[in-house]
This record gives sequence, C-alpha cells and structure tokens, in this order.
Amino acid sequence: MTESCPIHPDLVDEPSARIGAGLTILAAAAAVAAGRPWIPLLLAADFGLRSRGLVKASPIAQLSRALRTAAGLRPRPVNAGPKRFAALVGAGFSLAIALAQFRHHPRAALAIAAVLVLCASLEAFVGYCVGCKVYSLIQALVHHLPADPPNHTEHP
Repeated sequence: MTESCPIHPDLVDEPSARIGAGLTILAAAAAVAAGRPWIPLLLAADFGLRSRGLVKASPIAQLSRALRTAAGLRPRPVNAGPKRFAALVGAGFSLAIALAQFRHHPRAALAIAAVLVLCASLEAFVGYCVGCKVYSLIQALVHHLPADPPNHTEHP
C-alpha cells in the first residue's frame, strides 16, 4: 500500500491489519449468528479506536499484533491514513448491523454484515483494502478541486 496521506504521516503494520481483518470476519459472523446487537457495537467501538490511531486500546489490534508475532511475520509499515479511513467505514458498517438487529431486521443485518465480511475478506486474504482505495479516490478528488470555485451567481 503506497498511498500517501498529508494528514496522517503515521504508519500501521500491514500484516497485523490483515490479521485484524480476519478477526473482523469472525466478529461479524458471530454478530449475525448470535443476533445480539452488543457484538457489532463492540466491533464498532474497536473500529473507532483504530480509526483514531488508538491501537494500544484496541483489543483486535493488540490480538492481531500478538498473532503476527507468534506467526513469525515481520512488520511491514504502511501509511495509516487509508487504514484509519477504512476503520471508520468499518465502524459505520458495524453500527448499521447493530441498528438492524435492534430494529429486528435480521435480513438487513445479514446483508450489511455480508458487505463487511466481503471487504474484510479481500483485506485478509488478498491484501486489497477497499476502504483504502475509496480513501485514495477521495484524496484525488479533493486535491484536484480548484481552490476557489468560480462564482456562477454573478451576472454580466
């Protein structure tokens, strides 16, 4: 992942992020299987911590790092900005799953969880971060907008 972010020069560990995506798959599956809104709420809170760069407070980030170390994988630092954005999106999906479960809409919860699991699977098994790609597209759009848009309200 080579995307750069002028806002977040911090780095995150790519193998740990991929392991975390695998743990996310397990948590999302547990949320749907159990039908209990507190599971996706915990997942949303963890995503929220990671989106703010608070990986020391994130159980998934800590477990991911421990598993990476136990597996003997070397750390590979990548830019944190795209990964933090992806975590923020993951928090939104997790909250949507919880809301669907609170409202007793198991099919909606399943559909939302399926999208989250698909994205997490791409990250975990292929190393393709959908949220990171969306982040890069947003950055490209923002950086190509004119600084002062033309004023179309003026009449000649």
